[in-house]
Amino acid sequence: MHRTQIYLTDDQQRRIAEVAAERKSSKAAVIRDILDRVLGDGDSGAEDLAIIRSTSGICAGYPDWPEWLSSVRGRSADERLRSLGL
Repeated sequence: MHRTQIYLTDDQQRRIAEVAAERKSSKAAVIRDILDRVLGDGDSGAEDLAIIRSTSGICAGYPDWPEWLSSVRGRSADERLRSLGL
C-alpha cells in the first residue's frame, strides 16, 4: 500500500465523509472503493453485498400489503357492491 495526497473540493470531501459515516468506514477506504470501481479492480460481489446491506430494512416500518391495499382502496369490493344494491 502506498500513501498519496490529493486535493478534494469541499463537496467531494463532504460526500466522501457522508459515505464513510454511513458505512462506518474510513474516508480512505471509501476513496479506495471508488478507485477500484472506476479502474475495474473491485470485487463486484462485495459491491453488491454493500448495496444490499445499505438498503436492507428501509421498508421495515411500511404496512404490509393487505393493510396498504385497504388504506388505498378503502372499502372492499364486496362492501362497495352491497352499497350499490348489487
